Amino acid sequence: MKVLAAATVVFLLVSSALAASGGGGGHHGPSWTLTLLACANFAIYAFLMRRFAWPPIRDYMQERRSTVVNALEAAQRAKTEAQRLRSEFELRMRSLESEAERAREEILALARVEAKRAVEQAERTAEIIRRDARLVADQEVARARRILQDEAVEQVTRLASALIAKDLRPEDQERFVREFLAETREVAR
Repeated sequence: MKVLAAATVVFLLVSSALAASGGGGGHHGPSWTLTLLACANFAIYAFLMRRFAWPPIRDYMQERRSTVVNALEAAQRAKTEAQRLRSEFELRMRSLESEAERAREEILALARVEAKRAVEQAERTAEIIRRDARLVADQEVARARRILQDEAVEQVTRLASALIAKDLRPEDQERFVREFLAETREVAR
């Protein structure tokens, strides 16, 4: 309201100064009535603006200011949170690299143990196979010996039978039968 009164006073002083100077070159000076009406019109305009337009404008500006301040605060919080997340992420990345290296070492150690176990198992299996092969070979040798012995006995028997049949006479046969019967009787007594 003070601004409106000051603007009115300034306008009146300027208008009266122009009127006192007599205007410019033959024109009528400004009419006091028009000047007062213009001042009254301006005062009414300023009053209406102050009364009805200024509160919504002020409210809008305050609301806009609080929205901007809140947005700036939210942006600052988001920035702080982003920096925190970034530092956490970088820390995790560093720890992931060390964890990955540790996991790699553990897997390699486990692989070495498994490889050693597999080699030992293969050696045991090879020893079992060698032992079984020796056993089978020994059995085959024994079987071959039996077959050879059986064949030798059979051949000797055939040769002996052939020699005996060739040299044996009927008297020899009778003598063998008598000796056999005599031995049998002695044993039976």
